[in-house]
Amino acid sequence: MLAGAQETLKNFAPKLALCTYHLPDDPEVMASLIKKANPRYNIVQKKMKLFASVPK
Repeated sequence: MLAGAQETLKNFAPKLALCTYHLPDDPEVMASLIKKANPRYNIVQKKMKLFASVPK
């Protein structure tokens, strides 16, 4: 989903809440895809969830 949403993440910067328990490298892979699309995202990993948002 994140790979296909690169333009949306870049242009609209929606807030994200994602589960990261499916694969061991989910947190790193997801954070990388988000930052690649929009480096302004702040990313917080809590337990098995990743939260991302761009400051206003």
